[in-house]
Amino acid sequence: MRPAIEPGDWLLVDPSARRWPRRGSIVVFLEPETELIAIKRVAARPGETVSELPVTDPATGEHKHVELQLGPDEAWLLGDAAEHSIDSRRYGPVSVDRLIARAWFRYAPIRRLGRVR
Repeated sequence: MRPAIEPGDWLLVDPSARRWPRRGSIVVFLEPETELIAIKRVAARPGETVSELPVTDPATGEHKHVELQLGPDEAWLLGDAAEHSIDSRRYGPVSVDRLIARAWFRYAPIRRLGRVR
């Protein structure tokens, strides 16, 4: 998620989020494939259409473009460093039951204090 979030950043998060926040927000969630806690940016919200996004087929490694209508509780999550990110291009839409929190403020290190953008 560089440069928005760097290793060593301490984040204040809002765990009361029960629905996907607006597009561009940074969220903390459980990855569908690994159950690890991850941080990504909301690229598309429930009911929106995701189009012309490259997706890698995990079985073949083949790259293709998809157009997909998100369900009423799904979001498309992307990392800021596309070339290194494991995100919805790999595991598809993420359901809201995997949402843990919305990240909104960095409180350490002091030199990076401020809202997460």
